[in-house]
Amino acid sequence: MYVLTRRSAVFYWTSVVLLVALVLYPLFGGVMMSLVLQGTEAEDSMAWFTPDVLPAIRIVQVAGQVLLLCLPVFFLAGVHTRSKMPFSKDNLEFLGIRLHKQQPGMILAVMGVVLLQPFMYGVMEFIGYLLSHLGTFGRGLIDSQERLEHFLMFLAGADSASEFIIVTVVVAVVPAVCEEIFFRGYIQKNYMDSLSPVRGILFTGFVFGLFHLSPANLVPLTLMGWYLGYVYYKTQNLFVPVMVHFCNNFLSLAVLQVRRTNPDMSDGMEMSGAATVFGLLSVGISLLLFSLVFRRFNRLFPAGAISGGEG
Repeated sequence: MYVLTRRSAVFYWTSVVLLVALVLYPLFGGVMMSLVLQGTEAEDSMAWFTPDVLPAIRIVQVAGQVLLLCLPVFFLAGVHTRSKMPFSKDNLEFLGIRLHKQQPGMILAVMGVVLLQPFMYGVMEFIGYLLSHLGTFGRGLIDSQERLEHFLMFLAGADSASEFIIVTVVVAVVPAVCEEIFFRGYIQKNYMDSLSPVRGILFTGFVFGLFHLSPANLVPLTLMGWYLGYVYYKTQNLFVPVMVHFCNNFLSLAVLQVRRTNPDMSDGMEMSGAATVFGLLSVGISLLLFSLVFRRFNRLFPAGAISGGEG
């Protein structure tokens, strides 16, 4: 008779939690969206999204993140710490929610994600170019991505400063907090303990990419998941990947706002030879600067200087 070891049990139950979340999260969103759009008739699915339903859709987005990703984790952490209080000190410590100061590491990690932006956008452009040459399959993925971008542009639409603050909370703050508590604080923590730090980071980062249901952007999303996982592993402080995640989302939000207010900008841009050279040069310089920041970050958190994760 096979008896589960502690590591095997942690891996098994973490995988069950992950699978349940990956199924319930889009299911919850789909059900709630159908309720919000009930009675709406339109030939084009994007025509369903009108200013009248926008507040409700934003509430659905926040509710899904908080109720299905964030809050359950505090109760699940109690299973590991044997604490009956979900927000106990032991549970917070288990999830990496620590109050000790980490300003130098946070600053360097945020600088890193900012410097990675040209590379990430370059990867997305390259993937889009490849998909455009894959016939019907590639065109289908591009169309799916375009619909997702139109929805995000609708969700992130802001015509005033107060609305922009609301949008920032919905699109940047809530996902950064909730997804990091779930993916890095709980899933990666347990996979690092039951597998190894490297495999825990790699697997969690890949699942993080899958979670966003954007096949065309799976590669850059996975790369971002690996970066978030690495800075968390090094700092052992969840506030660091939360801030990195927030900055990444906020930069994406800023790009969406620019594209929304200048709809003809991207359509009117032609990838001339000079533009391509300038883009490659920008990516090269940003990656060079990123390597310098990354080296400094690693010196600040050398191997063996952190506890935990080896399980």
